[in-house]
Amino acid sequence: MKKFPLLALAFCLATPAFAQSTQTTADLANTVKYRHAYQSMTKLPDWVAKATAVSVPAETLKLDGKSYLVGHLCKPHDCGDHQLDIVFSEDGKAVWGLLSRRYGKTLYQMPLGEPNTETLAALTASYHKNNPDDLAK
Repeated sequence: MKKFPLLALAFCLATPAFAQSTQTTADLANTVKYRHAYQSMTKLPDWVAKATAVSVPAETLKLDGKSYLVGHLCKPHDCGDHQLDIVFSEDGKAVWGLLSRRYGKTLYQMPLGEPNTETLAALTASYHKNNPDDLAK
């Protein structure tokens, strides 16, 4: 019987750890406390946003009878770990990208602009063309 009060006390002390927040994730991201950190996380790096990067000449690509320009950028002084491959529509109304970031030996890639399957394949091919050593791994 003496174990019951101890067990009840332990449960009461542990209850706050199981309590869930009533705020949604979007609510938290918009609070004064988290807004700045959230916006910093979602912002593209300056070398991407301002295109202040090392780059190669763009090449023409034909997809489904349409012409596109494909290019490659990388962060100055850190090209191996920070890269962006881009496909521009010829009319200038659309652009898609593949942002590549390497942490140690792990490569993370994030498509930008919601490329379709063919465009994503072109972006990936551009990345591999500019990083031939990655194909050997």
